[in-house]
Amino acid sequence: MGLSMLILFLFSQAMLAQAPKLPEGITQQASVEGITEYLLEDNGLRILLFPDNSKPTVTVNVTYLVGSRHEGYGETGMAHLLEHLVFKGTPDHPNIPQELTEHGARPNGTTWYDRTNYFETFSATEENLRWALDMEADRMVNSFIAAKDLESEMTVVRNEFERGENSPSRVLMERVMST
Repeated sequence: MGLSMLILFLFSQAMLAQAPKLPEGITQQASVEGITEYLLEDNGLRILLFPDNSKPTVTVNVTYLVGSRHEGYGETGMAHLLEHLVFKGTPDHPNIPQELTEHGARPNGTTWYDRTNYFETFSATEENLRWALDMEADRMVNSFIAAKDLESEMTVVRNEFERGENSPSRVLMERVMST
């Protein structure tokens, strides 16, 4: 069963408030405050579902447990740079920002000390969910990472970093995290 189909299955079961009969290789880990965690045993992928019937939207949030604290000497900003570069597209999704806009969402991603995430909120349709899951899986494997983009995105990341250097709360957070 493809990942998109699995998540669609879990999502539909959650929306129907039924206890799903899970496919082989999927186990339910925990359920706390309406959020249910599932584990895909063959690769360790964790899926969190939080049904909210009060809104006609679905949010896909893919989080990778890697961030700036994983950078070595001379690599400052690389996690953030990669976050920017994966929005450049893939062979199947050549213009991710435009495609997100066409699906009613906007490009979103953040990098922190211990994680990088990409997220989008759409109208809750099966087509949007399937598209978002396909796009997220595709861009982590097939992203265009070209030399021409490295220089321009390095400038953007550097400017964002320098803005943070002038923020008292950011300086405080940096010092707290370094201890």
